[in-house]
Amino acid sequence: MDKVKIQEDLAIIKQIMQESRQRVTNIGINLVVWGGIVIICLLFTYYSKSHESIISEALIWGIGISLGWAFELRLYIKSKKKNHDSTFSGNILSRLWLTILISMMIMGVFGEISGAVSRGAGSGVIAVLLAIGYIVTGTIMNSGWVKLLGIGWWIGTILIFYSSVIQSVLIWVVLMIALQFIPGIVLLVQEKKKSLIA
Repeated sequence: MDKVKIQEDLAIIKQIMQESRQRVTNIGINLVVWGGIVIICLLFTYYSKSHESIISEALIWGIGISLGWAFELRLYIKSKKKNHDSTFSGNILSRLWLTILISMMIMGVFGEISGAVSRGAGSGVIAVLLAIGYIVTGTIMNSGWVKLLGIGWWIGTILIFYSSVIQSVLIWVVLMIALQFIPGIVLLVQEKKKSLIA
């Protein structure tokens, strides 16, 4: 191949990536909905643990996770009905977050139920998975502040590893509010502004 052909191919790839970045949508709503669900489940878990409540953690998280998956299914059906054309970046992000979500479910449900993973270790690994998701998402979106959220999750992981179970629940609440729920709202506002301009 000659240099001109290589440069043309690279320019086309660069243009596709830039167009894909501009059209990545629906990230904010996922962060807000999942963040809200997890925050509510964590608060119920904290209450259950600190007050020796009869509310089962399995029930709390079972309902929360079911609501989250119902939301994902609704969003998927809605996007198929609207016949959204997906972008390369959008496909990567969708698969990345779906993979992370399934991995967190496996770790949190089967890992802890089987006893193969302790609660503290499972919580820390789940936080590390979120860090990966945010850093890759920030890279694809070309957003430095989204990448910084991933670093925040790494720091949170360290705090989780050095805390008691009850303290780690409170740390998770703070992390979810600061590093997922509020950033999700910011991304939602940015997405709305983009859609009004377009």
